[in-house]
Amino acid sequence: MLTVIVKNLTGRKTRTLLTVLGIAVGVTMIVALGAMGEGLRTGYLTMFSGSGADLVIMQKGAYDVTISSVDESVVEQVGALPEVREATGMIVGNVTAPGAPYFFVFGYDPKGFAIQRFKLVQGLPLGASRQSTTGNREILLGGQAAESLKLQVGDLLRLTGGTYRVVGIYETGSGFEDAASVMALGDAQQLLQKKRQVGAVQVKLRDTRQLDWVRARLERQYPTLSMSQSSQAANQQQVVGMIQSLAWAISLLAVIIGGVGMTNTVVMSVFERTREIGTLRALGWSRGRVLMMVLGESIMLGVIGGLLGCAAGAGLIGPLGQMPLLSFLQGKLTWPLLVQGMLTAMVLGVVGGIYPAWRASLLLPVEALRYEGGATADAIPQLGFVKSDVLGSLLRRRGRTALTVLGVAIGLASVVTLSGLTKGFMGEYSKLLNVGGMDLTARQAGAAGIGYSAINDSVGRQINLLPGVQSVSGVVMGIVQTEELPYLILMGYDPQESAIGHFKIVEGRGLSGSREVILGRVGADILKVRVGDVLRLREVGFRVVGLFETSVTWEQGSAIISRRDAQDLLGKPRQVTMYFIKLNDMLQAGTIQRQIKTMAPEVDVSPSSEFVESGPEMQSMGAMMWAISALAVIVGAIGMTNTMIMSVFERTREIGTLRALGWRRRRVLWMVLKESLAIALLGVFVGGAFSVLLSAVLRRVPLWGDAIVIVISAALLVQAVLIALGLGAMGGLYPAWRASNLSPAEALRYE
Repeated sequence: MLTVIVKNLTGRKTRTLLTVLGIAVGVTMIVALGAMGEGLRTGYLTMFSGSGADLVIMQKGAYDVTISSVDESVVEQVGALPEVREATGMIVGNVTAPGAPYFFVFGYDPKGFAIQRFKLVQGLPLGASRQSTTGNREILLGGQAAESLKLQVGDLLRLTGGTYRVVGIYETGSGFEDAASVMALGDAQQLLQKKRQVGAVQVKLRDTRQLDWVRARLERQYPTLSMSQSSQAANQQQVVGMIQSLAWAISLLAVIIGGVGMTNTVVMSVFERTREIGTLRALGWSRGRVLMMVLGESIMLGVIGGLLGCAAGAGLIGPLGQMPLLSFLQGKLTWPLLVQGMLTAMVLGVVGGIYPAWRASLLLPVEALRYEGGATADAIPQLGFVKSDVLGSLLRRRGRTALTVLGVAIGLASVVTLSGLTKGFMGEYSKLLNVGGMDLTARQAGAAGIGYSAINDSVGRQINLLPGVQSVSGVVMGIVQTEELPYLILMGYDPQESAIGHFKIVEGRGLSGSREVILGRVGADILKVRVGDVLRLREVGFRVVGLFETSVTWEQGSAIISRRDAQDLLGKPRQVTMYFIKLNDMLQAGTIQRQIKTMAPEVDVSPSSEFVESGPEMQSMGAMMWAISALAVIVGAIGMTNTMIMSVFERTREIGTLRALGWRRRRVLWMVLKESLAIALLGVFVGGAFSVLLSAVLRRVPLWGDAIVIVISAALLVQAVLIALGLGAMGGLYPAWRASNLSPAEALRYE
């Protein structure tokens, strides 16, 4: 049977190759993006456990070490315990570097034990340089970071908030750390606006057998902090799970489209070989044997596609890690990841082949032997009805057409839905910034994202004194965890400032003091609290004093506390995330922007209507949308090409008859290309229906579903149509060219 399977696959080399490519693309995404997520997880694990620390202390409820805030005094207090050999603080942050929108900075005590694992291969350690007279602070670069940024020892590196001299280049063996940088703890605290704070405390014990006892003691002494073994700390960083989930979502898209293409190929193979299967059945082949033959072909296609995908995915890891947007994701290839890719490909083979195999096994020998396929005279379109040839051809193989349209529709639905989500988020965010007629919005210059923005309180007071400024409102934003919700948006407003006025209180009252919280109705329902209840946020109790409604959907599930409480809770003393500025006259906006920039160069100010588009988050989301669109086009084009080539093979005699009747090559080419374009446009309509269905499913997600707004604009619909036409053109051009070049005599002899 193996010989028969191989013969059938090699008999249609082009079809086999295209099917294998469709599967390989999906497996490539699984391996490459999975390796990115695994590299990040391994990097976090190495960061915590590679130093030799036995215990890691972080802020309880912080979903990632980059937003964890622990008072620096804890380092000294823990280090003074008799059971502790040494304690050292470390800080991790994300900043922007030239050509790198996300660049990790590690801050360590140059004399602490944790920094010793950064092995210098060039230059000097921190604090050993004699070039202090330059006034530039010192920084160490990982080998990969130095290569990516094209810097050497002695060069200057401009980061958010200052210029640093490269005094050394290190290697740790961890791609995550080798693509980052290290500076003295004090410099990192100043750079990341975390004065007298650390992200984590690493503790080395005198006797590791006392670990459980020491951890229990520290948990009683510091109830707002979390204690974990260094080997377990990486698993608590939820950003790793977020990256891995995103990678799986993108990979799943490619796999589903490739699986549809697999089913389409095997179905057409069964149709094409109906008479052959009938002959085999007449010669005594059982239904089970026929089923296993067809299923074996499908599984073999999956295995070959899986092997190619694993190889391509492994080769893609390096280039992905060199991209500025993904420079912090240094991939790590593991055997379980390769096995996962192969198993996915084999499952696709089984799922894609089970229906065609079952259908083939049910063919009766007599009916199968009478089957004439698609080359009968009845299939030839009449010259007087040429305009109906596209519809007739599509309806002739309804199953093939439906599967191809399905593959195109899934890709387009993903593009439309995700682009609509991005537009909706941007619209809601802009609505937040414009609530109350706010004219300008200020954030930290060069911050890698809103979550990392930190502006000193004093800047707001200075802005408020400028002529032409009517009011200034600062907000502190962050995410906290609760038992009911892993991600709860928390915002801190000054009850006396105007920006808090857009929260319309519908039950209870507004904020008036500390340790009070107001909730959106949706958030209150999910958290199961009402006015008068106590809500615990990072082990701190807040009295629910009111419920509000707002025109910004995602705020409906958020929690609002006083700005001072938010600064304490989120570890941002005397800092805000953004300032909302209302002017007396919008015509003065340009002048006031320049005044603020001169007064506070560490701040970026832009009109509120332009603020969202200029942020790195939106740029990253835009890049992701383009990447998903490109993926959908590539996989969809492979499936489309496969379908149209099968159509041309099936209709070879028909095309030969048309050529003999006088059809020119150009007319044949346009006939095939029209079918491809028609399938693509059908995919637009079906994809639109899928988008509506997917949107309805997303809106049922607890809490976040109510915050989802999908904006389907005319521009987005045009984009979907253009992508579909591109798919049709890419998928149909080669088959159309092949059909137009068929010789009438050879085509009429085709069996």
